[in-house]
Amino acid sequence: MSIYIDSYKIDVKGISSRTTAKGTKNAPLVDKANFVSTDGMNSKAFIDMVEQIADSHDANCDVHCHITLKQHRY
Repeated sequence: MSIYIDSYKIDVKGISSRTTAKGTKNAPLVDKANFVSTDGMNSKAFIDMVEQIADSHDANCDVHCHITLKQHRY
């Protein structure tokens, strides 16, 4: 069984390209990419998309996820 994702928001954060090598350790994180959609999709396709985004931005090391599941109202 596959779950349908109704909406999603993906933020890719990283160190600014303007940061020097010395300042990398203490540099604040900045937004590198944002993906937002209210157009739903299948969870398997969503996972594939997240993997592609993570690979393309070299962002596989510190991933946080927030999921809200709402029960069906009878």
